[in-house]
Amino acid sequence: MMDDLIEIVGWIILGVVSTLALITIMSFAIEKSWRACRRAIAVFIPVFAGFVIVLMTGYSAKGIVILAILAATIAFLFALIIRWKKPDSIKFVGKQARIDERDALFHRFYRLKPGSPEFVAYYQSHPEKIKIDEAIHSLPQLGNPGSKTYDPLVSPFHVAIFDILEKMTRDLEWTPGSNTSERTHTSPEESTRRIKGFARYLGADLVGITKLDPADMYSHIGRAPGNWGEAIELNHSHAIAIAVEMRHDMIRHAPESPTITESAFSYFENARIAMILAKYINLLGYEARAHVDGNYRVMCIPIAADAGLGELGRLGLLITPKFGPRVRLSIVTTNFPLDVDQPISFGVQDFCSFCKKCATNCPSGSIDSGEKKIYAGVEKWQSDQENCYRFWRKQGTDCAICVKVCPYSYPAAPMHDFVRWLVRRNHFARRLAFLGDTFFYGNRPKIHSSLPKWHNPDF
Repeated sequence: MMDDLIEIVGWIILGVVSTLALITIMSFAIEKSWRACRRAIAVFIPVFAGFVIVLMTGYSAKGIVILAILAATIAFLFALIIRWKKPDSIKFVGKQARIDERDALFHRFYRLKPGSPEFVAYYQSHPEKIKIDEAIHSLPQLGNPGSKTYDPLVSPFHVAIFDILEKMTRDLEWTPGSNTSERTHTSPEESTRRIKGFARYLGADLVGITKLDPADMYSHIGRAPGNWGEAIELNHSHAIAIAVEMRHDMIRHAPESPTITESAFSYFENARIAMILAKYINLLGYEARAHVDGNYRVMCIPIAADAGLGELGRLGLLITPKFGPRVRLSIVTTNFPLDVDQPISFGVQDFCSFCKKCATNCPSGSIDSGEKKIYAGVEKWQSDQENCYRFWRKQGTDCAICVKVCPYSYPAAPMHDFVRWLVRRNHFARRLAFLGDTFFYGNRPKIHSSLPKWHNPDF
């Protein structure tokens, strides 16, 4: 009787393993990761065959072997799912200094015009940047002829989006709605429920709220509209962080043209959501400002991290639990009373310390592959932004290879969602996930599928 029960347990284990194998192979096939699919089949067929042999062959130690397999499986799963300790989070060292937007890379290439008083003033005070900036200025603008991916029918996709985005987001210094004689009073709990619900209705995939830290505000106007070099004063108490997912089926083609089309559209969607949300708050009688691509007064990533949307990763972007770094961000700052969310730590600092796939695959070698250092009071990895942007200009896209290869970036699927849950548990699970990712996808993942037809220059 006991032997029969043990054998039934063995068949149940085989059924569970076979189901997991099938789900895994199907997940790889759906996302068209054929190398991963072949490797999964190569692994699971021998395992399945070996298990069947163990169960169907008659021998005296059969029960002991099945029990040993069961015990090993339980021990392995226990080691994977037990939470050893809370994952480390970003460390802050000393007082955080505000960043001058005039020192931000995009300010130098999108606002400063050669020969203008601003241009002369900036490089007189920053002569160390002249040589590298001149080299970048000599390269084609994104979407212009001369870059590697330029195509007269394809490149205008993202140019059209960014042009409209720039025109509709020039003036964001709105005041409370004139049709509201007095503020609409409600509880922070009620306000938060409505703000988050409205943001999600508008298309936000993630939304979180935090107190506005003055260190997350730029100190002076640079790229954004306004008087260049003017000190920024933003007397808002709260910040609403909004994230929009970038589609995996577009980002998987990085660094080709679909990447920048998707990036541009995600920025556009973010701006639309943030501007409507800010206007809604204005109509309730409160101050609110949307901070969107090309028109920021604050830094999006640290605010989004404080609002619980994700963690800063090695690649210098926010890594979210659900989408990895496949998001674009916008912020709404306001004096509207709201409840705040808490920062999260789900293992990114640990995972990024040994993964390094973004650094390994970065075509310009811009991502730091070493240990963290202290930058502006924050212990983090710091990328070479000038070198990164120089590759953008040569390629004609915003690259995003680092986003594509990040193991957190995979699309929603039962297998990937299960792994995402596991890596939050402990260091062992994260190490195993990294080894599995390397085995199935490779250390330098490659995409063999063709570009979307409407985005293919040869279509």
